[in-house]
Amino acid sequence: MNSLRARVVITLVASIICVVVMATATLFLARQGHIQKEQGDYARLVSEAILLIAPLFGNDENDRLSHLGSGPVPGQPRPELTNLLQSQLRSAGSDLEVVVTQPTATAHPFVSIKLKSGWLALPVPERRRPEFLFALAGWFLLVALGTVCVALWFAHRITRHLAVLERVAATIDADGVVPRLPESGPAELRATARALNTMTARLKNAAESRMRLVAAAGHDLRTPMTRMRLRAEFLDDEEDRAMWLDDLQELDRIADSAIQLVREETQRERSQLLRVDQVIAEICRDLASMKASVTIMKMEAVTISSAPLALTRAVRNLVINAATHGGGAFVTVGLENNSTALITIDDEGPGIPEQSMSRVFEPFFRVDPGRRKSGPGAGLGLAIAKEIVERHGGRLTLQNRSPKGLRQKIIFPACFAQ
Repeated sequence: MNSLRARVVITLVASIICVVVMATATLFLARQGHIQKEQGDYARLVSEAILLIAPLFGNDENDRLSHLGSGPVPGQPRPELTNLLQSQLRSAGSDLEVVVTQPTATAHPFVSIKLKSGWLALPVPERRRPEFLFALAGWFLLVALGTVCVALWFAHRITRHLAVLERVAATIDADGVVPRLPESGPAELRATARALNTMTARLKNAAESRMRLVAAAGHDLRTPMTRMRLRAEFLDDEEDRAMWLDDLQELDRIADSAIQLVREETQRERSQLLRVDQVIAEICRDLASMKASVTIMKMEAVTISSAPLALTRAVRNLVINAATHGGGAFVTVGLENNSTALITIDDEGPGIPEQSMSRVFEPFFRVDPGRRKSGPGAGLGLAIAKEIVERHGGRLTLQNRSPKGLRQKIIFPACFAQ
């Protein structure tokens, strides 16, 4: 009911049916007056026949025995016809008494006229009421069906161009790029498509400009950082030299992370079928060999569609986060609901404050601004991981564990052999 097409159809159908109902009511009232006139004509004709025939029968005994009965014709009483004929006879000035009955053996009623010598029975034609109500119902049904068909066609003609917007929204890729809309149809729709195309082009240019700026800044920082590193090597004070080199190393990590983020958003690695359990097991073994606190809890054989190098970068960032800031990473890979690949990375750290949970995927965001003093990181690991996972059709979520710790979950659609 919230779609434009449904509203157009309902409006058209309701409007046309209201007009038809009013026209039908007017026709019905006019028809009622016509029916009453027909009833009066019928009663007048029958009463005139009665007035013509009744004087032909005298009061002698022979007429009574041969033509008259002792009472009305037995059968089902027809009070509506009786009252109609009686009223018409009184209007004509006759005091004859009539009774209309419907014998079970005949298809037409009989009018019994009370005379002085007895009851005279005459067959009268049945006044057939036209099947007006059935015809009216059929006519109304046809009008309603025709109205619905016309309304559906009209709504389709109006909204068929709007359906393009729905199809385009469904084809937006992982980068948020909207395909160019065809600028066709009515003037309003052409204007809407033109505005959306202009907006898309501007957003794309702005995003590309941002990426070029970040990439250029990351590359341009390397030259002055190299000069600063050389100068720091010649400092006499060993404590100052170590502090300078640590800061330069952190700047180098930030520049590398920024360049990597740009590469993830601009470069495309083709997806392929991967045994995600094998990829993650290899990552965990590599990090464990580097003395990182990584524990494999469970590994089930699961196949997904993803780019191997990109997936490795994403999972590696998440495992390093858990091992570095959470006191250890506990990794699980399994199949959920027989259709979803679930990668879970738990830790036993302090977790993330709920008020900061909505910002953890922002570039360069840190839950603790002073964390860089106790551990490495540029604040881009989660942003890069989220970019990779969502680009390949997955979903990355974070949630605090109870009583402590953080759970990082990656969900991918599982692939099965045909």
